[in-house]
Amino acid sequence: MRIAIIGAGFTGAQLTLELLRRAPRGTTILLFERSGIFGPGLAYSTVHADHLLNVRAANMSAFEDDPSHFLRWLWARNEPAAPAAEIPPSGHAFVPRGIYGAYLAATLAEAEATAHPRVVVERLAQAVEAVDETGDGVFLRLAGGAEIAADLAVVAAGNNPPLWPHPVGIEDVPADRLIGDPWDDATLGRIGPDDAVIVLGTGLTTVDVVTVLGRRGHRGRITAISRRGRLSRVHDQTRSWPPFLAPESVEPRIAAYVRRVRGEIARAAAEGIDWRSVIDAIRPHTQGLWRALPEAERRRFLRHVRPWWEIHRHRMAPQVAAGIERLIAAGTLTIAAGRIAGWGRAPDGVALRLAPRGGGAEITLAAAYVVNCTGASVDYRHLTAPLIRTLLDQGLARPDPLGLGLDVNDRLQLVGADGKARPRIFALGPPTKSMFWEITAVPDIRKQGRAFALRLFPNPV
Repeated sequence: MRIAIIGAGFTGAQLTLELLRRAPRGTTILLFERSGIFGPGLAYSTVHADHLLNVRAANMSAFEDDPSHFLRWLWARNEPAAPAAEIPPSGHAFVPRGIYGAYLAATLAEAEATAHPRVVVERLAQAVEAVDETGDGVFLRLAGGAEIAADLAVVAAGNNPPLWPHPVGIEDVPADRLIGDPWDDATLGRIGPDDAVIVLGTGLTTVDVVTVLGRRGHRGRITAISRRGRLSRVHDQTRSWPPFLAPESVEPRIAAYVRRVRGEIARAAAEGIDWRSVIDAIRPHTQGLWRALPEAERRRFLRHVRPWWEIHRHRMAPQVAAGIERLIAAGTLTIAAGRIAGWGRAPDGVALRLAPRGGGAEITLAAAYVVNCTGASVDYRHLTAPLIRTLLDQGLARPDPLGLGLDVNDRLQLVGADGKARPRIFALGPPTKSMFWEITAVPDIRKQGRAFALRLFPNPV
């Protein structure tokens, strides 16, 4: 069997690891990664030691059935946590993301060597621009025009770059003053130490960008803007709290979920236990709770609850939060709540009109650069990536009804424009967000990858 995996960031690399453990002799895995960086992907390729994982090392194993694998790798190499501290036996430490990328690359290389020649992995540093179905397989068309045959294809795309908001005037802004890729270190390097900067978004990507600028000694004003002007909360030591929100124990309505969570937080507080323990106790059931909701309730969550969930669920490492607080206290960083009302030119770059949250007169902010940290784009109707566009245009895939990713069935097969599943084209990871809601973090993706591999090859070798 020839299995094509399109994308070799965490999603594609982790699926490859699972397949290498189970695939029978004669299997070939075609692993495509246009960047040529196999394993780390965009998220874990950063070279900045200040870019920390926002999940404790104890929860970051690449294997669901071997939870201490990453910790053992760290200890064997005497890798430190940040800042330069030993990783405790509990694994409650936040490691630089670049170290995690090295772990993924090393683990993938070792697994390939161990499985060879029973299973062969062909690494292809090329972009796949189209997937066409045949009677008994698929053809993948590459950027150079070549075609490669496989029995099935897996779209293992990671997070997409953010889209710019498009109020009136953005087309008049000098393009070189708009930084659309917050992970492009060379582009961020254009920002001078005294330049005023506007950052769109106040989530974890903004935290990363501001942290890098702060480490470089940035002195200019940084203004981070979001609708509510709220930063992610901070990780802290937690105590175990029993799971309490199983799908079968609560009515599938957002109001019922929220009441139960608030009540549980009050109970925990009465026992001296922090709200973080309660939120963490939801994690085993998050996907089941989401899948139990009818579409109307999912939309209600997205409108009313999502911003609060995001800042409490996806938290900052304490060391990172301390750096952000220092920048705020020094007056370098300001957090603003409001809506972008328009764009224009300023003498030194960009003029952005902000309608403050709660009303009041519009404010005009001037900056040398604007960095888009609004988060990964999940509305596939607006993506321009050649593979996604071709799949949609040919009717082999369709966006999900909520605009969160691609429509898939329970087997993770793409659902086409005709409403029928494509039997040989699958999607894993972030493109399946509408089905699972939480499917961007390592624990969720590794669970999905293992289940997919088990379904494909039920009997381990």
